[in-house]
Amino acid sequence: MKNLVNLKRLKRLKRLKNLNNFRNQDNRKNPKSLKTFNAGLTSALLLVGIVGLSGCSKKSDLQKVDTTETLQIPVAEVVKNTLSRVDQLPGEIKAYQDVAIYPKVPGFIKWIGVDRGSTVKAGQLMVQLEAPELVAQKDEAKSKEDASGGLVEESAAKLSSAKASLLEADAQLAGDNDTYVRTKEASRVPGVVAPNDVIVLEQKVNADRERVRAWKQNVDAAQHQLDVQKRTFSAAKEAARNHKDIEDYLRITAPFDGYVTERNMHVGSFVGPRGQDAYPPIIVVQQLNLLRIVTPVPEINASGVVPGAKVEFTVSTHPGERFVGTVARIGNYLETKTRTMPVELNYWNSDNRVLPGMFCEVLWPTRRPRQSFFVPTTAVETRSTLETFVNRVNKNDEIEWVPVKQGELMGDLVEVFGDLKEGDKVTLKGDDSLKPGVKVHPVDVPRKTAKSNEKSTK
Repeated sequence: MKNLVNLKRLKRLKRLKNLNNFRNQDNRKNPKSLKTFNAGLTSALLLVGIVGLSGCSKKSDLQKVDTTETLQIPVAEVVKNTLSRVDQLPGEIKAYQDVAIYPKVPGFIKWIGVDRGSTVKAGQLMVQLEAPELVAQKDEAKSKEDASGGLVEESAAKLSSAKASLLEADAQLAGDNDTYVRTKEASRVPGVVAPNDVIVLEQKVNADRERVRAWKQNVDAAQHQLDVQKRTFSAAKEAARNHKDIEDYLRITAPFDGYVTERNMHVGSFVGPRGQDAYPPIIVVQQLNLLRIVTPVPEINASGVVPGAKVEFTVSTHPGERFVGTVARIGNYLETKTRTMPVELNYWNSDNRVLPGMFCEVLWPTRRPRQSFFVPTTAVETRSTLETFVNRVNKNDEIEWVPVKQGELMGDLVEVFGDLKEGDKVTLKGDDSLKPGVKVHPVDVPRKTAKSNEKSTK
């Protein structure tokens, strides 16, 4: 409207200029017509001024009308819901049991009956070693055991002999003592027994007592010697048994049912226990019918981990196919660098389609134990340097800024925490240009329309 008015003014002024030029030329010929032309020019200028004023008046009226109109704003309701979504987390597939096989004693490989890819059963002989020095040590230990056994028998014989001599001395003491007592009683009658006989019998009884005491000491010494020899024999016997066990170490068997996934040694190779001269393992055995799926669960989702829950995962080898594992083990600690908690799933791999080391994505279900508030993602104003907020429309259709903290995303909704309640209306697009107290006309937007509007505002 304004441009149209200005265009008309310019056309009228151009005409007046042309008329003025014509007047100047005509004045020289007819001075009387000059007065008439001036009167007409004055009337034209007055007419242009009136039209201009009229245009200004209409413009001010339009501005007044514009400011009195109420702004229509699309709004969406605050909904209360339970957070439930599926996140794609990286996973690591491991064998349930993964054992590097080392020998318990150093030796040479005499025979090996498995190779990479072989299937083994628990207790199956896989490797036979030979160690000549162990055989010599075993024979030496057996000889010591036999010698200790002979010494035990000798000590036992000495103890038996000492005990027999002690019994004989006890009998001799008892007989001599009885004779001495009777003779002493008889000597009280004068002339029946010579006094010297009583003295001789008394000395003989004292000698018998000393002999009994000596044999008792011999019996104790023989018993002690027998005990020492028995302990020596037990130690020699245990050493011989240990060497027999060490000889059994030369036979290496499978610890469980599984597959040989690595072989590093061959017949004639010298091998030793781990840590000695950095010997590599002879073979590696893995259990593949049961796998561990290890995934790092973010800290914010750690409280929602439920043992026994079913969780899906995918592998790049089988695109478009989903496998199901069970939550079996929870780390119960957070790694400080990543702020994640390791969680293990069990997966029964009966057909061996999934193998350790495959690239894996775990479709982790994220859930909250209780409900929270959600708004459209575009309803949260995050560009403002002051704070994060939503524009709530109150009962008087006025804008209010409500500070919020954002939580987790769930589709086209975002979790918010703040002074909100279910059913509150917030503007579909958060905007700090909508100042608190501004009067608006809220327009309810259905959920599907809200989704399309959100996409158009991004």
